[in-house]
Amino acid sequence: MAKVAKREERIASVVMTVFAAAYLVGTFFFIPKTTIKQQVGPDVFPKAVGGLMLLVSALYAIQQFKGWAKEADEKRAAIIGAEEKVETKADLKTMGIMLLVMIGYALLFDLLGYALVTFLAYMTGVLVLNRKHLVRDTIIALIASFGMYFIFTLLLRVQLPAGPLALLGL
Repeated sequence: MAKVAKREERIASVVMTVFAAAYLVGTFFFIPKTTIKQQVGPDVFPKAVGGLMLLVSALYAIQQFKGWAKEADEKRAAIIGAEEKVETKADLKTMGIMLLVMIGYALLFDLLGYALVTFLAYMTGVLVLNRKHLVRDTIIALIASFGMYFIFTLLLRVQLPAGPLALLGL
């Protein structure tokens, strides 16, 4: 049983690394360049997220193949208060759902706008991962998604898709 779980973890780590690399490559090809000269364009944040995803998933893959994963998982779980979630087996169903959430995020980004789709994706992740602090996580999601939207659009003058917020003049 332990060998199967270890194999699943390794497969999952490789799949996430490949996905992160594909996402990062996609940011270079599918996000339009700005027509005006500005230091921070609409491609900076997705590229940073892609780079961070690739780094984290590659480190996770290294942990899996070197055998450092169990100790690291226990430490991470203690930090975020999810000690009961530490398992020896990858939850492929949850990973698949979260992958679908990320794909949905990309597909709905322009339609719903940055703030709303980010809030919905975060909350979906919270519900899928069965977190116990729903009120706290909702507040964090609201502050992070709408706060980042206003920071980028009002302070940095980087236009993110507004979605329905455009009806409010935001």
